[in-house]
Amino acid sequence: MLLRVTALLSLFAVILGMSGMVHAETPDALVKAQNETLKGMVSDLVPTLTRDETAHFISMYKNYTIYSMVKAVDKDVENAVSECADNNKSMANELEGRFEEWEKKIRVTLKEAHANINNMAISQSYVPQSNLKTMFGLIEEIRSVNSSRFETTPVTTPEACEFMISKMDETEDSMGRMLKETLSSYPDLLKATQQ
Repeated sequence: MLLRVTALLSLFAVILGMSGMVHAETPDALVKAQNETLKGMVSDLVPTLTRDETAHFISMYKNYTIYSMVKAVDKDVENAVSECADNNKSMANELEGRFEEWEKKIRVTLKEAHANINNMAISQSYVPQSNLKTMFGLIEEIRSVNSSRFETTPVTTPEACEFMISKMDETEDSMGRMLKETLSSYPDLLKATQQ
């Protein structure tokens, strides 16, 4: 599974490889406090859980983290397409049309992942829903703050935009399939642990 997650992250890096990154200052104390709060919540919870509850929680937590990351990448790609279209009017229709097709496949997977996470959250009784909401909010905040450390400026030359289109062609099916394989559901987890 780690190989699939690594491959997924590598794929995102290729798609976003056309972005120039510039380091920006962020409030390190905020990031540290958020990380410590989330780590504390998880560390306090896990020892109180049964083996099955722990497996369920870890699966749900991992799924939400991946879901959050993919949402962020989707937004970054959308911004890159928009910048390319704005700076290359002759390519605008092709870029926007290609992104629309690519995004449909990714968003279907994101909707499935979100529904799976919601089902996992609703089906458990070992942690209050308000605590889960706080944990998931912290995951979003930490990812957002860490992402804000870098100011992205897409490279919008015609060649870079063509490269991005070719990467969408390559990844449309494989990225959605890989994401589905990476995300786990509790019934799948139960089957695996019972064999």
